Amino acid sequence: MNKESKHDTWFRLDNSGKIFPEVSSHRETNVFRVAISLTEKIDKDLLQLSVNTILSRYPMFKVKLKKGLFWSYFDYNSKPFIVEELKHYVCGEINPKKNNGYLFRVMYRNADIIIEMFHSLADGAGVIMLLKALTYEYLLLTGKDVKPDNLISTKNQRPSIEEYEDANSKFYNRKNKKHVPEKRAYRIKGSPLSEDLTGLISGTMSTKEMIDLSRNNDMTITEYFAALMMHIIYVTQIQYRGHISSNQKPVKIFVPVNLRKHFPSNTLRNFSNFVKTDLVMNQDDISFEYLKSLVKEQFKKGMTKSELIRKMSENVAFEKNVFLRFTPYFLKKYALKIGYNMLGVKLNTMSLTNIGKVDFPESMEPYVKDVTAAVYSGRYNTLNCSIISYKDRLKITFTRSIVETTIEREFFRHFTNLAIDVEVESNYVEEY
Repeated sequence: MNKESKHDTWFRLDNSGKIFPEVSSHRETNVFRVAISLTEKIDKDLLQLSVNTILSRYPMFKVKLKKGLFWSYFDYNSKPFIVEELKHYVCGEINPKKNNGYLFRVMYRNADIIIEMFHSLADGAGVIMLLKALTYEYLLLTGKDVKPDNLISTKNQRPSIEEYEDANSKFYNRKNKKHVPEKRAYRIKGSPLSEDLTGLISGTMSTKEMIDLSRNNDMTITEYFAALMMHIIYVTQIQYRGHISSNQKPVKIFVPVNLRKHFPSNTLRNFSNFVKTDLVMNQDDISFEYLKSLVKEQFKKGMTKSELIRKMSENVAFEKNVFLRFTPYFLKKYALKIGYNMLGVKLNTMSLTNIGKVDFPESMEPYVKDVTAAVYSGRYNTLNCSIISYKDRLKITFTRSIVETTIEREFFRHFTNLAIDVEVESNYVEEY
């Protein structure tokens, strides 16, 4: 690929993305959502024109998944991309056959623009860039006087090879790739929802108040939320029942880390790893204060440059394994699926994804009301959570594949008990 990348080319899946095509299903969709709420109702035709325009700037999203001899790969997709009204359940399966081969969808509802993306294509940071560029182009077409101000890559800029790079392989260190065995994690229990339904509860709080609360506890917002989530899981599901065999498994809350903040990369593809909590909670007196100190310690260790490289290199080393590399695709996909079902999907209790603060050019701010993010929930990770902020609006969104809403209710009650206002929304699927 040349420095100025061609639009009609193929490229490999990145190291993180290779597993997802083989392990995804109707329930385990590996799909995530980002959305933006504007001040005016969306014009479908202008949104469609905006997508058509922006895909020329971001051709890495204008692809379809193909099967090669040894691995899947992305190939240029010449079919039209169709914008649709929001009808799908939250982070539902993206079926390429029903989506003209595309691995993402753009939807609209009232004043909202929604992007849902299959994780093999990009991570949250990459899709936020796409959403911002799409919104900018849409506002231009509606006649708004907006400017990019070096915060948005516009249609007039050509894509560079750095946006395509597999940054995990770029920073791989074969001398620091030690495998650390993982135990299966505690699983949040509940009554399963229908496979066509995903529960969603979202709470909006003041960003400033949450920053102040976290700082007063000498923590980041992510650390505070992770410790609180552990404590709520403990008191609602485990406390005084530690003797039960399933409660001997550690509670592991996986927190994705945007590696672009730690390594120099402009990739739009997957470039994230994780830190996690890890504690068997079979005692009757585990306090929130203890969990806050534990999370701080575990995150500090997990966020060292050496540990981030180790986890990154461990994944790349698996891909570089000579036996796996030259195993035909039709055999490899079964091995990957079996291994993932046995271990991968069962290694975390839930994911807590903090996309962070989203900034827009000052000229766009009068037209942007809110941003939201959500991640899929499945059979094993029955509850997941995402966090995103815009100005003084911090939005926490829970998605679940079970009926019960006890954990979400106790999470937000914690803040109202501290006199912090919480604006709660729900799709009420438990009433269907």
